[in-house]
Amino acid sequence: MQVLEGCIVSVWENNPAMTDYTALRAFELAFQFYRNEARGHTPKPPSPTGLDAIAYEAVRNACEIRLGHGTPGVGPAPVPVPVTVLVDCLRRLKKSVELHTSLQGRTGYLNFVKDYVD
Repeated sequence: MQVLEGCIVSVWENNPAMTDYTALRAFELAFQFYRNEARGHTPKPPSPTGLDAIAYEAVRNACEIRLGHGTPGVGPAPVPVPVTVLVDCLRRLKKSVELHTSLQGRTGYLNFVKDYVD
């Protein structure tokens, strides 16, 4: 999970105007994509735009690595996780974003998680 959070923090560091909504949207799109995969359906690739697309692509790349699929220029994860475990992680991340946003405002989640991924 920390890898997924780390990629969101990296996107935020490069885009300081980013809010928790962008992180939530990236996790939600990845959750839907991999949930369909876990159910044996052909996942429909989402088409986010702007910062949502950048954040989603970062999360998706991290997910592919965790699943052991690797990405160009990066090898597979040392110990791949099953897609069902990844879906559960994405579900928990979405809930975490919602919780910290409700408690601390528009960047509550980002401010909370940055201390754990540095």
